[in-house]
Formats: sequence, structure tokens, C-alpha cells
Amino acid sequence: MGFEGFEAFAFVVDDFDFDRLEEFRSVLHARRLRLVALYGGGEMHDSSRFETVVAQNTRIARFLSLAGADRLVLGPGRRPAKGPTREHLLNMVHCANEIGRRSLDHGVQSCIHPHVNTVLEKIGEIDFVLDRVDPRFVALAADTAHFRKGNPGHPTAEIDLFSRYVERIKYVHLKDWDPDLPPEAVGEGGTSVIRDFVELGRGKVDLSGCAEILRTRGYSGWVTIELDYTRRTPRESVQMSKEYLERQLGLTV
Repeated sequence: MGFEGFEAFAFVVDDFDFDRLEEFRSVLHARRLRLVALYGGGEMHDSSRFETVVAQNTRIARFLSLAGADRLVLGPGRRPAKGPTREHLLNMVHCANEIGRRSLDHGVQSCIHPHVNTVLEKIGEIDFVLDRVDPRFVALAADTAHFRKGNPGHPTAEIDLFSRYVERIKYVHLKDWDPDLPPEAVGEGGTSVIRDFVELGRGKVDLSGCAEILRTRGYSGWVTIELDYTRRTPRESVQMSKEYLERQLGLTV
């Protein structure tokens, strides 16, 4: 298909650990792929879990470095029922800064990732945290669809946030969203499956606008396409997104 790399969840570290790194590298080499990033983070807003969360993510950063990758995505913890408090957000700032500082010791850039249904979802929360984290240690993992879906009252949320923070974006999830689809369903084992994210170009997100902001800024980092649920075969969905990237956005895959 032409894709060069991939992002995975941090359970890869548990699956292979450090004594099986050569096996992991062999798997990638056989498929002509590179590890780009791992998705870590966690309950950064919970001060009682500070040491645990920092240690877990430092371990992930070390694995990334040894595997030849340099991006750690910091996914926030589950969103409280009444939304995060100021204390929650300040705890997140403190925790993210420490993760970012330790990750840089391994040559890995930590990138905080605003995400629907987490502590960091709304524009005001994103602004609050990015105003306070140390930009030396914590960059932004920008996600086109989560910016838009997380702020339904702001139809230009993705463009506004990309424009405002373009200099701090060090990693990108390019993703589309269709608000006319049912947002969630129950999948196998009773797990929740997000169903309103769609192949690139099939939703309402201004992907071309976000891409133009990155192009104008001279962004040269990784752009990862992502899809939580497919109504087609995985190969068909990937092919559709790839064609959109190349034909509509002018990106080479």
C-alpha cells in the first residue's frame, strides 16, 4: 500500500519488553515498516498516580528510543462525569512536564493528545494546559477529528486549534468524522466501539485546511491516518484514505 510506518498502543512494550527487541525489529524489517510512535499517557490528572504514570511512560520512551522511534503520544485519562476541575488540569500539566523531561533523556518527544471523552477535550481545556506545560518538554499531538468532535459548538475547531498551535505541533493524527452517524455501539465482549469516525474525505472535518496550515508552516514530521471502525474491509478503508491523501491533499504516501 506504500505506508512506511505505524503507531501502536503501548502494550507493545509489555508484549515484547526489552529482552525481545531484536525479535520486534525483525518483525518490522520483514514487513518493511518503521515504528513511528507509541500511545501512552494515562491518568495524568490524578495526583495520587503521579509516580506510577511517570514511570510507565518513561519506560515506554526508553523502548521507543531503542526501537528507533522518537514520539510518545500522551493520551489523557478518562473524563470525569462533570468534566475536569482546575486541579485536574494542573495535575496533568505537572505530570506531562515530568514525563516530557524524562522522555527527552531518551531522545523522545512527548506530545499531549487532546481526545474526546478524556480530561483534555474542550478548547478551553486545551488552551489551559498548553498555556502551562513547558514547550521544551511537551509538544502537541494534533488530531483533526477529535478537535472537531470534542467541540461541536465550534464548527471550525480543528482549523482554529491548528492555526493557534501550529508551531507546537510535533505529531499529527489525520482523521475524519461524520456527525450524522451513530457515535458508539457495543462490540464484542461488551466493549464500546466508536463508529462515527470515517475514511478520509467521507466526513465533515476540514482536512485540506489543516494540511495547508501544516504545509505553510513547513511541517515535516509524521502524519498518521487513523480509523477506529470500518464498515468495509480494512484494506478498502486504507485504500480510500490513501487515495484521498494523494489526490485531494497532494501528499505522497
